Amino acid sequence: MNTSSLIFTRFICRTGLLCILAALFAAGCRSMDKPASASFASVFIYNQSPEKIRQAADAVFANANYQSIRLSDGTQVYEKEATKGEQIAYAGFVGAHEGERTIVRVRMGIQPQGVNCFLLSCKAFVITSPGDFVNEQTFPLYGWQSGPYQELLNNIRDNLKVAAMQAAQTP
Repeated sequence: MNTSSLIFTRFICRTGLLCILAALFAAGCRSMDKPASASFASVFIYNQSPEKIRQAADAVFANANYQSIRLSDGTQVYEKEATKGEQIAYAGFVGAHEGERTIVRVRMGIQPQGVNCFLLSCKAFVITSPGDFVNEQTFPLYGWQSGPYQELLNNIRDNLKVAAMQAAQTP
């Protein structure tokens, strides 16, 4: 191997590695301005009551085919059937073939962050065999899987902003 091709190969490898590291670092910096409790998906909502935030969340999640469910401990969550891909990934090929029930559950939280400011955050889980005392398994989703849930929270925030602007324009 001649010297110029060796130099070119080393340059490409180092440049590629540098680009990969830069991309990973940039992706991790997205949530640096949020509290640690908001590490999955979250938005700040201003000048709204927690009840209005819950109502907007119910509407947005209903439009995304989620059902609002109250658990036995009183916690409000949103659930929908998992996609076929999620069912295969979490219940396995056999479980998917046998029709093992698999759901996606989203747990919401509304925390005050000062005067007229709330942090709306959520965490998503995939649950196989929900309600089965022996076989139920819960798999938390990771931060890199939060995109669709962040989009839902952004829609909640945006819907509340639009409603507030329309209310301000109405005489």
